[in-house]
Amino acid sequence: MRSILIDELLAAEVEAVIAYLDTHAERASLERLYWIKLEPELWGEAQRQAWGNADAAPVYRLAVEVGTDWARFELLVRSENLRNIGGGQADEAQTLFMLRWIEAMAAELNLASCRCAAPAARPPAAPSLSGG
Repeated sequence: MRSILIDELLAAEVEAVIAYLDTHAERASLERLYWIKLEPELWGEAQRQAWGNADAAPVYRLAVEVGTDWARFELLVRSENLRNIGGGQADEAQTLFMLRWIEAMAAELNLASCRCAAPAARPPAAPSLSGG
């Protein structure tokens, strides 16, 4: 399973992440596990097809688990029912949604381990070896 991991969090940052998740995500029945709901406009083809076959609109979501010094954001779409109809690996749009969600959280909380330097300039392209 693919996931995005934020590690090396300070204890105060872990508590801030938990407080943020308490406000912006749904708490699961397991401790330190949360759900981020995917709105219908983010559903992939599998989710839309499953909804067409369901009696009621399903809920699709992505899991977040918080550890002692880390937070893991899973890129696995799950439905709230046990059969996980329409679930599977997050597609490109769902992955981008999760990445932006994490970036917004990290910026709001000013997480030190998530501060990124500007990307370095691309090196020049290698010369062609074709000789022509």
